[in-house]
Amino acid sequence: MEKNACNIGNLFSDLEALRIAIDMEARGRDFYKKAYEQAETKAHKDLFMFLMNEEIHHHDQFTHLYNKIKENKLAGSDDYLFDQETSRYLTVLAEPHIFPKDKVFPEFKSMADILKAALQDEKDSILFYDALAKCAKFEEARQVFNLLKAEEQTHVIKLREMLDGWA
Repeated sequence: MEKNACNIGNLFSDLEALRIAIDMEARGRDFYKKAYEQAETKAHKDLFMFLMNEEIHHHDQFTHLYNKIKENKLAGSDDYLFDQETSRYLTVLAEPHIFPKDKVFPEFKSMADILKAALQDEKDSILFYDALAKCAKFEEARQVFNLLKAEEQTHVIKLREMLDGWA
């Protein structure tokens, strides 16, 4: 892979990326839980429950990998220590756009609005995980980011189908 393919540069840390991904998945879980509670049809409830469970699974995957890399590969390595600037950059990149904490359901007037917001967040997740995969220093992290990107793509399809059926 070409070294310049990563815009984050030498400051990128797989641990930081995984920490931010863990937070993103937790916000996604909370978003889908609220969507489930607001859904009125069984089909919507089933979809949001499925997506909530997917976010929980992703959260667990990232947490496991985070702990594994931290314990087994990074102990004592100056190259992968947490960097405040990198942490802020990745957090700023992910937090306001992907399942933002301040997204409250009263602003959504309809189920179509919730589906559109979820669809956009899933698309943003794909872009974020793609960037992380390109920047990952450990192959195992790269594989997980690519796997999650593929799973998010299936979520986009399901949400799009549900939204198209809604219209």
